[in-house]
Amino acid sequence: MQGRMGRGTGIKLAWMRALSLGLLAATFTFAAAALAADDPAVLQIDGNIASAEPLSLTRSDLEAIGMHDVVTITPWNDELTTYTGPLIRDVLSHVGAKGDSIVAVALNNYRVVFPVSDARAYDVILAVRVNGEPIGVRDRGPVRVIYPWSEREELRSEVYYSRAIWQVSGLTLAGPATQ
Repeated sequence: MQGRMGRGTGIKLAWMRALSLGLLAATFTFAAAALAADDPAVLQIDGNIASAEPLSLTRSDLEAIGMHDVVTITPWNDELTTYTGPLIRDVLSHVGAKGDSIVAVALNNYRVVFPVSDARAYDVILAVRVNGEPIGVRDRGPVRVIYPWSEREELRSEVYYSRAIWQVSGLTLAGPATQ
């Protein structure tokens, strides 16, 4: 009789081990999903880039490229404000971008086109923080194109102000692969 209980007990233990491993795997899967939800993609880059598929970058991905501060007055803000984010030229290098123009697309599908030469000539950033805080959608985030207007007088014109798109959700690299 004990032999039978022993086999039954062994089967129950094996079943319990399998169930435990399954629950453990499910816990890790849900934890990974929760972490991904905590750091969702904020920017998609496509077009003339090294990858054949669009690249989705999270705020952490953008921060890992390298953060730079631009302290400037904007047309929408009368006091010096610190915007922080990666230089657009560093992001372009990171994704193997080629082309001569950038089409920036906002969450509402508003589009702005500006030349890649702006990103190479000036310290234009993809701001993900303002005064040290992450930029939320209600504050025209999560990503904004910011030029160093206060540092460069030649940028204080409607041409460059009009390129400062907010709530950026995507960048498309267009034009010949010359960069």
